[in-house]
Parts: sequence; C-alpha cells; structure tokens
Amino acid sequence: SLKLDLPKTDAARPGDGSAAIAVAVDAAGALYLAEQKLDDAAFAQQIAEAARRNPQADVLLRADRAVPYGRVAELIGVLQKAGLTRIGFVAEAPR
Repeated sequence: SLKLDLPKTDAARPGDGSAAIAVAVDAAGALYLAEQKLDDAAFAQQIAEAARRNPQADVLLRADRAVPYGRVAELIGVLQKAGLTRIGFVAEAPR
C-alpha cells in the first residue's frame, strides 16, 4: 500500500470515497491513480478516460507533505485539463 506523510488538520474528516477517483503524489513526486504508480503520460491518459466516463466525479488528492507545491499544482492542472474540477485534498486528523 502507498505510504504518504499527509498533512494534519483538524478539518480532516473521513468521507465516502466509493465513487471518487483517488490520486496521489508521493514524496519523490511519482503519480498514482488509486494505488497504481504511473508515469506522467499514462496518468494523464487514464485520468482523461476516467473524466470521460464520469465528468462529475470527485477527486480525492493525497500529496505527501514533502512534495513541492509546484508538483501538486501540476497534478491539479492535469486533472482540470481532463475536465475534473471537483478536487478535494485528503489530510489526516492530528493525533
């Protein structure tokens, strides 16, 4: 399973992600669709296909806290270019 050091916030709440598209970027900047690691081109292609199937899908974005903001912004750009605009950031509740 993909291990990420997610940011912590009191606003973090578990949600129903059953119909959502799960994407992640790890500390090294690698992209994942669900738990599958993909290169940038394959990720963009599969996201575009997912958006065609369900353009109103929610996207649950997890980004390791070590990922530079620019890499997260690039990922959001790929999602938006595919037509996915309902993007939520996943964080952990503080312990």
